[in-house]
Amino acid sequence: MMGLLTSLVMAGATIVGLVILGAIFLLGLRLLRPGNAKPRGNDAEEARLLQEIHRSLARLEDRVESLETLVIDPKKAKGDD
Repeated sequence: MMGLLTSLVMAGATIVGLVILGAIFLLGLRLLRPGNAKPRGNDAEEARLLQEIHRSLARLEDRVESLETLVIDPKKAKGDD
């Protein structure tokens, strides 16, 4: 059972990492590609979107840490000493 949970956590972390790296790669390609200079969006809107992404990633990090705690040390997660 522990091996299955560990595998699921590792697979999930891998998928999240690949999605983040893919997004960074696509943004890099879009920024470095010449031509088609479209008018940029509103700076306030971009800042709001970036803050929302940052908050989402922080929540995701908290979830992953919680899962790691449950998988690695279930007694500690329940509060048993």
